[in-house]
Amino acid sequence: MSEENQQSPSIPATAENTDAGPASTTRDPNDPVTHFEMMIRAGQNDPALSGQVIASFMVAEVYFLSREKVEGDAKNAQPMLLQSPSGESVIALFTDLSRIPGAYIDAAPYGVQVLGATIARSLIDTGFVINPGHPLSFEIDAVGVQTIREDFNADGSFKGSQA
Repeated sequence: MSEENQQSPSIPATAENTDAGPASTTRDPNDPVTHFEMMIRAGQNDPALSGQVIASFMVAEVYFLSREKVEGDAKNAQPMLLQSPSGESVIALFTDLSRIPGAYIDAAPYGVQVLGATIARSLIDTGFVINPGHPLSFEIDAVGVQTIREDFNADGSFKGSQA
């Protein structure tokens, strides 16, 4: 990612960090665990809420995975890339450490926490996928990321609503 990130240092995205603990036996693993996930679910049920889902993404804390430990401003962080069904490169983002599949942790063991707005501002010619492989997921291609940058402020407000 080329833009300076204001983020937490990376943490090992191990099974101990992704396990929800004893309470996980009583809750459905597909139930939302964050506000952003609640917005994703709402958007899946009502496409008219897509703008609110993106606004929620802008202020949500998400994780990307890195093969190397990331410290400080992480200017040159190299997030794990996946290939979308259409063949485009996308960054895998996760709403919660518990959403990261073990195979991804094996490939890139460090989770780096960032705000969605940081991702949207940083990506050039690359899209992202939220919670790949999980029911609470969605994908934005590179053109969609550019549109997000053009239409939304970092605080999630729509740029067209300014006086």
